[in-house]
Amino acid sequence: MYGRCPQCNYKFERETGFFFGAMFVSYALAAAQMVACLVIFWYLIGLSPLNVFIIIAIMAATLSSLNFKLSRSIWIYFFYRD
Repeated sequence: MYGRCPQCNYKFERETGFFFGAMFVSYALAAAQMVACLVIFWYLIGLSPLNVFIIIAIMAATLSSLNFKLSRSIWIYFFYRD
């Protein structure tokens, strides 16, 4: 991620350990994605548990970098004031 926003020059790293809470946001995002895949592929499509597990593992690995950036953005919006 950028150190500063290219649009408004906002400094993203506010203090040491500021984004520690983003870890919990990332966990919630990943859990929601996994539950959604479980419901879609197991209950709606009817795949076997092993196939669903493999799909969820691949999905979690591929979306981890997106979740990292998204969780940091969500966390900073909790504390950003104009």
